[in-house]
Order: sequence, then structure tokens, then C-alpha cells
Amino acid sequence: MTKKRGLLERIDAGEAVIHASGYLFEMERRGYLQAGGYVPEVVLEHPEVVEQLTREFARCGADVLLAFTYYGHREKMKLIGKEDLLEPLNREALKIAHKVGAEFPDKLVAGNICNTNIYHENDKEGQK
Repeated sequence: MTKKRGLLERIDAGEAVIHASGYLFEMERRGYLQAGGYVPEVVLEHPEVVEQLTREFARCGADVLLAFTYYGHREKMKLIGKEDLLEPLNREALKIAHKVGAEFPDKLVAGNICNTNIYHENDKEGQK
């Protein structure tokens, strides 16, 4: 069995690497998220929908399947009073991405990070 080539190996070989993106807006378009908080609770409420969208991205040619963890961070979850769902949300999103990734052995799976508007100028510990 041939070892799957990693991201850097693909880039070093001069290949274009396409990642699955657009979960947030596609979930909003499909009626599973609303403008505003944009917290990906759909991962917990409708994991089958996230799984299907991930599969669609794979079939459309994405080389990297992203776990739908965008905006799944502590401060964003705290804004909607669901900070306790942070870890389950991220774990489920990764589980979904890995499940779909197993169906497409040539695909890579990655987590997703996002911006935050939280910045404390005098927080020396957080700036390390």
C-alpha cells in the first residue's frame, strides 16, 4: 500500500492544493445557521448535514477536508452562552471530517481556526 502524501509533499511537488471551505455560508444558505453568531452548532444539532457537505466538498475536488470548527472557540461560544459545548463541538467536527476522509483515502483532513476580536493589550501572558 502506498503512503498518502502529506500537504508539504504535495506543495513541494508543485501541485495546487485545494481545501474545502465555505461551510459557514453554505450552512447559512441551507438554513442551518443564521447571520450573527455564526457558531457552528449545526455540528452537534445536525451532524449528518455537515457530513454530507464535507462529502460534497470531497467530490468537488477538495484535497483537504476541513473540520467545521470555524468560530468554534471559547470567546465566540461564550457570547451565546454555550461555552460548555466548545469541546464536544470541536471533537464532533473532527470526527465527521475523519469519517468522510476515510471514504476518500487520497484526501487530507485538517482542523480550522478563525479570527477573534478579543485582544488584551496589557496581557503579557497571552502574548507569548
